[in-house]
Amino acid sequence: MSPTASDRSCAEEINDAIRAFLADREGHPLTPAERRQYEILRDRWLEAVRRCHDGTGP
Repeated sequence: MSPTASDRSCAEEINDAIRAFLADREGHPLTPAERRQYEILRDRWLEAVRRCHDGTGP
């Protein structure tokens, strides 16, 4: 199955969320809690990108 526009927009939306998250914390290292939140966002983004590129998306 080919990737849908929804798959691509989902990855883009998560990427935007990651950028905003990091911009809000610019100038200081992430706390352990912030680091975990970033890792969750990154994992969601990676999964969305994989779905988009390997065709396993909905």
